Amino acid sequence: MNTKSVSIYVPAYNAEKTIKHSLESIKNQTHPFDEIIVINDNSSDFTENIVKEFNDVNIINNSKNKGLGYNRNLGMKSSSHQIVASIDADVVLEKNWLEIMIKNFSQHQTVICGGKMIEELTKNRFNAWRAKYYSQNWGDKSFENPPFLFGCNIIQNKSVWDAVGGYDEKLLTNGEDIDYTNKIRHHNHIKIKYCSDALSKHFQDDDLNSLSNRVWRYHSFGYKIKSPSIYKTFKLSLKQTKFFFKRSVKNLIRLEFNFILINFAILIKFIVLEHTYYKKFKK
Repeated sequence: MNTKSVSIYVPAYNAEKTIKHSLESIKNQTHPFDEIIVINDNSSDFTENIVKEFNDVNIINNSKNKGLGYNRNLGMKSSSHQIVASIDADVVLEKNWLEIMIKNFSQHQTVICGGKMIEELTKNRFNAWRAKYYSQNWGDKSFENPPFLFGCNIIQNKSVWDAVGGYDEKLLTNGEDIDYTNKIRHHNHIKIKYCSDALSKHFQDDDLNSLSNRVWRYHSFGYKIKSPSIYKTFKLSLKQTKFFFKRSVKNLIRLEFNFILINFAILIKFIVLEHTYYKKFKK
């Protein structure tokens, strides 16, 4: 039996609707976690109160909102064990998630693995659209060296984090996982794995505004051009326009008219958000 000790941390910001389910899934693993940490990023809702209902969960309360890159580094620093897992506060693990993941550490100490997350609330058309175009998994087969690992459910050895110098703390809401994976690629001795059998479910429930902001953050902060500029705004807006036409043609063929409307709304909101961000940065 594998007896490796594992810590897990959960960055949480205004997660009152989902954090209890996430923590319950962590506690119900077939291979138990040895340490559970929640980083409450200055939430204004009841996140902290809900976490305090779990006596064996350590909570770190930020005095102000620090963002995802900072919280991931804090989670790694605060973990007592060499193997550290992390899930988002709206993710629920299948009960054998850790049991499957931990097997990857038997031969390779320097390793980072990501699991397969699927969308749960797809009766909502905005969630269904997100599941179709922004799924956070790489399919049904496990393999090495995926394009990047989604930060929503990963496990790694601390030596990986040490080797690459941690997460970029300037990335507050998105893109920190892409940037982190890219840094790892410069270290040939680190194994990067996607484990399709390690399953989790995503309980994020979007409306048009939250979905639009999510898509904008994903592209704007994950794009190779980091600093806001007219050039970046133009490039990203053009890219989104291409996405709109490509997706809409396929939707029209499949009679997915609701998706066409969402495509158009996302495009307009994206251009507005990116332009507004540039103007704010310029000031």
